[in-house]
Amino acid sequence: MTRTHLRDDGSVYAAAQSKRRPTDGSYARPTRQYARGSVDVLDDTPASRHGPPGRRATRVRRRRRGRRFLFGLLITLVVVLLGGVAAFVIGYAKTPIPDPNTLVDANTTTLYYSDGKSVLGSFHAQNRISVPLDQVPKPVQDAVLAAENRTFWTDKGVSPSGILRAVWNQARGQSTQGGSTITQQYVKNYYLTQDQTWSRKLKELFISLKVQRQLSKQEILQHYLNTSYFGRGAHGIEVAAQSYFGTHVQDLTPEQAAVLAAVLRAPSNYDPASDPQNEKRLEGRYRYVLRGMADLGSFDRAAAEQVPLPKLKPVNSKQVYRGPGGFLLVQVRKELLRLGYTEQQIEAGGLQVTTTYDPKAQRAMEKAFKENFPTKNAKGVHAGGAAIRPGTGEVVAMYGGPDYLERQFNDATQAKLQPGSTFKPFALTAALEDGISLKSRFWGNTPYELPNGDKVKNEFNRDYGRYVDLMRATRDSINTAYVDLTVSAIKPDDVVDAAVRAGVPANSPGLEKHAKVSLGFASVSPMDMANSYATFAIGGQRSSWHVVDKVMTRSGEVTYEAKPAMKREFDSDVMRDVNYALQDVIQGGSGEKEAKKIGRPAAGKTGTHEDQTAWFVGYTPQMSASVAFYKDANGDGVKESLDDVGGMNTFFGGGYPARIWTAFMAEALDGQPVQQFPPPAKIGTDVNPAPTRTTTPTPTLGPTTPAPLPTTPEPTFTPQRPRPKPTYTPLPPTPGPRPGPTRTKDPKPQPSPTRTKPFPRSTDLPTAPPPPG
Repeated sequence: MTRTHLRDDGSVYAAAQSKRRPTDGSYARPTRQYARGSVDVLDDTPASRHGPPGRRATRVRRRRRGRRFLFGLLITLVVVLLGGVAAFVIGYAKTPIPDPNTLVDANTTTLYYSDGKSVLGSFHAQNRISVPLDQVPKPVQDAVLAAENRTFWTDKGVSPSGILRAVWNQARGQSTQGGSTITQQYVKNYYLTQDQTWSRKLKELFISLKVQRQLSKQEILQHYLNTSYFGRGAHGIEVAAQSYFGTHVQDLTPEQAAVLAAVLRAPSNYDPASDPQNEKRLEGRYRYVLRGMADLGSFDRAAAEQVPLPKLKPVNSKQVYRGPGGFLLVQVRKELLRLGYTEQQIEAGGLQVTTTYDPKAQRAMEKAFKENFPTKNAKGVHAGGAAIRPGTGEVVAMYGGPDYLERQFNDATQAKLQPGSTFKPFALTAALEDGISLKSRFWGNTPYELPNGDKVKNEFNRDYGRYVDLMRATRDSINTAYVDLTVSAIKPDDVVDAAVRAGVPANSPGLEKHAKVSLGFASVSPMDMANSYATFAIGGQRSSWHVVDKVMTRSGEVTYEAKPAMKREFDSDVMRDVNYALQDVIQGGSGEKEAKKIGRPAAGKTGTHEDQTAWFVGYTPQMSASVAFYKDANGDGVKESLDDVGGMNTFFGGGYPARIWTAFMAEALDGQPVQQFPPPAKIGTDVNPAPTRTTTPTPTLGPTTPAPLPTTPEPTFTPQRPRPKPTYTPLPPTPGPRPGPTRTKDPKPQPSPTRTKPFPRSTDLPTAPPPPG
């Protein structure tokens, strides 16, 4: 076989190769015959195993290029390595150990009102008592080591794996925290800020190496125990022992030491005083620490699985939380934690936090509650209030109670109360979205019988007429009309959907799709109701409420800035009609007596549930606010009757709640321009419209001109009796004064038989839930 090849220099050669083997069984290498141009050259020498000369040259060049690339790569790596070592040496030499005493005052976190100048309060870490290591019992030391760094006595003070993990997390945009030794944690806590950045991590590495050389292990552990933050404002093991157990560090039991070591990792996640749900997490972490103590010989291994959690001391809050302002500070702390800031950053990070609280509005709210709160029969009566700026979700004022130190329960955010008739505007919104106009009429008399046999009644069993339109049903808060609307014209699902879209949390207890949902059986906080009505005020756009506007470090770097996002939930025409109906409540309805005194256009709604809650929620175009009352005299969470409180036989939302709302709004908005609501859009079709009054003309007895004389005898003419005119008798007005707002009754669970009602539908409805507890 002969093959032709092309050399690198352009010449051609032909190679002939025989595949036959010698007959004598020997094997000789095949010979090749090359030709240059037209001259054949016979080469009897066996061919090289590397092939033709041109191919050998190509392979040689490739090997040379590969060796040069590897050599260059090696040189580059050496240069980079030497550069890294040089940079490390320079960084190590130029990084001083800061003087920790100069950082004490600078680490205070300051909170400002929305103007960025007026100081609201501060979080600071001055509650620190240092103790020498020889006063810390060995089980206490071992508990901390078991929780944070079990190789402390033998390691070099720096965790390379932890540093690499931090770099990897930072590259992925995650937190760099975690994996540090006790030495590194001590350096971070005592010398550096809590910023999770590469530069801070490098400084931590350099200072840790220096500290490891300059201080003994005993000194490092002593400083670590005296500077670490244990929660409850306690910096250091001695203050922590007093805060959690009311004892000194030298008197701590091993079990108590295990608890302190457990919460050290993240106090807000393990201290039950911060959140009752933390107890389960603390239990798991507690067992982990006890097992580690058993490995270190400081605790019995069998007992580590059985010994219960020691009893914790109640929180002793600082005086900075005294009065209503304490609730504002606590809410800011909760939001900072939710935004990702750590307890250490909040307590000792020197943050500058601008809140959304308006100083004038906050003073007005505290004054309104203080001057208008009922005093007669008011033992165990609580109230909360919140005000939100429509369109931004900024909480401009909040009233969680008269004194945080006396009762650490925020009635503006934590109290979940049944809002009663303040829930009816969500049903009104759903109806308007479904094309039902404000002139549509529904059942106004007592009772209204549901298909399951349950009967809905108005307050005092009052009758308002067979049919009333939605304007009057809203103004006078008529229960029967709204239940009729819910089951005959729209669906309970529509009411729930409108409420959630407006701002009511979807997981609110009792928010179920039943016939009486519009009467307000779900449990909602005053803050969430104020935010839901703010959606009405701004024309159908919802924002999430918040209290933190901006966060800066000590150096002025902005680490967080709120960027409220509005979401369009309802058509503006729907909102114009909702606002029109709710303005009528203040002008001539259940909120007329008190809320009308605000002296500017406003809309709102009263609400009561049974006799256990009383509400007023209202708004102007600039501000939405809510006030809610309830009674819990025994502090066991069981709601009691508000009747006779403040000398009122019946405690309505149009009384004290509306009075406080009006006092607050009038002062908070004083000096602001008076804004008008847009006129009503008057959308939708009338359902069951009022009958049109018509008449039939009376017939005449004969023509107006004489008839011609007949040629035959004229028959006798008997005039017909004229048809009577149809009569229209309007519904008689209800005697007596204008009724107050109606009070909702708890629905009773019953089976759902086939429905019979004024407006039959083919869709069966779920029965109402049992009374909320």
